[in-house]
Amino acid sequence: MNTDSISFDLGCNFDYKLFDFVDQYDKKHAINSFFGKLKHDGLPGGRTASIIPDFTLDQLADYVKECKKRDITFNYLINPLSMDQNEIDPVVGKQIRDFMHQMYDLGIRAFTLNSPILIKYAKREFKDIFITLGLYAYPTTIQHIEYWRNWGVDEITLDHGFNRRFDILRNLLTQYKDTDLHLRVIANNLCLRECPFRLAHGCFVGHSDPEKFSMDYSLVNCAYKKVTTPAAILTAEFIRPEDVHYYRELAEETGNKNFSIKLIDRTRTTDFLHRVVKGYMEESYDGNLLDIVNWPQAKTIATLPPDAANPQGGAPQGKPAGTPPMGRPAGGPPPWVMEGRPPRPGEPEEWAKANGITAPPAGMPAGGPPPGVPNMRWMDLLKPEAMMAYGRTMHLPKLYVDNKKLDGFLEHFIHNNKCGQSLCVNDILEPGQTAPNACAHCSTWAKKVISYDENEVAQWKELCSGVLHSIEDGTIYKQA
Repeated sequence: MNTDSISFDLGCNFDYKLFDFVDQYDKKHAINSFFGKLKHDGLPGGRTASIIPDFTLDQLADYVKECKKRDITFNYLINPLSMDQNEIDPVVGKQIRDFMHQMYDLGIRAFTLNSPILIKYAKREFKDIFITLGLYAYPTTIQHIEYWRNWGVDEITLDHGFNRRFDILRNLLTQYKDTDLHLRVIANNLCLRECPFRLAHGCFVGHSDPEKFSMDYSLVNCAYKKVTTPAAILTAEFIRPEDVHYYRELAEETGNKNFSIKLIDRTRTTDFLHRVVKGYMEESYDGNLLDIVNWPQAKTIATLPPDAANPQGGAPQGKPAGTPPMGRPAGGPPPWVMEGRPPRPGEPEEWAKANGITAPPAGMPAGGPPPGVPNMRWMDLLKPEAMMAYGRTMHLPKLYVDNKKLDGFLEHFIHNNKCGQSLCVNDILEPGQTAPNACAHCSTWAKKVISYDENEVAQWKELCSGVLHSIEDGTIYKQA
């Protein structure tokens, strides 16, 4: 039973070790929900499909059973920005409805949906399910929230813009305290404040292919913005572990018992999720803030969780001891890919031979991506050097955001939040620009808490700028 006055939802990469982390750190039993989706369910979602950990229906059924044994709800995601009109397709629409019945039969009683059509269908068809409205519905005002409540949703994921608007949060929690509507905020996303490209990015990931990944222009551009102007990191509306108590106090002050905090990300490694669970349950993290928020680093992406299908550890189910995950060579991706460097002379050939790879994909050097790892879309048309340059953009320069030095940072927003009427210095306002409504709070703190190697940053920015330009003008392709 949850003894906290707020609750938490955790992104799930289907590793059974997550249950161990909950047992170890969640002393108040406040984590009451895991959320995730299958890679090959034929449905779009809120993340690029190719980086979702792979899991079968049978494995999902076992995982849901384990959740139920521990009184943890599993919330299944069908949460893209757009369903591409598939809800009303005579064939695909029925497949979607049939799939929801299949998930229901597995024991799933919670879904995250954004489609008004699917929400209405689900609430009529299933009398005992809980519907969460996802972030990509973008409820940005109280009016939006009331529309969706009247539409039948049980829980609303609030837009990031609410996170530091304590006056509005207080009003919301007070307004809905005597209703069954649940409200939740996302703690550790790192989207640009009021990002103008969020709809474009949501459409992009919602139309992604589970077997092939595309060059994510918005993701690279977002990282470039933050590396170029580090104040943009602090303007993102994250919630530090140390600041969770402010949100708990708000729930207690208003008497709202249906307030929760969402912890992401389901596409991340188990080590990353370990840090997140530990940090937010202990409400303290001594280290680099970027190690517990959604900072796009290749090393933290979990294409497949280790031993996900086997809670006892060891080899994957039905495989001999020492067998690597399905579709992966024993050594995983090539070492130069993981380390973000060019391969040494002869290294690709040695790696390919050691891992039994005899025919690299078209356009790729020997020892390219291992079999089973998603290929890049339009790979046969892309320049090999363009693919490699794009891969290196995901090995970001090491920025260090000293989390403990951010103590006191949030006070400004609690007592004097004028973000809605302000322009951020060294973020929206570029160096040298001025405005009567300029605010330098985040940029001032950035100078105190963020450190980095200027040479490393300059090299990465040059690489990244070239990648962005080549996507824009099409020179990533051989026949541009």
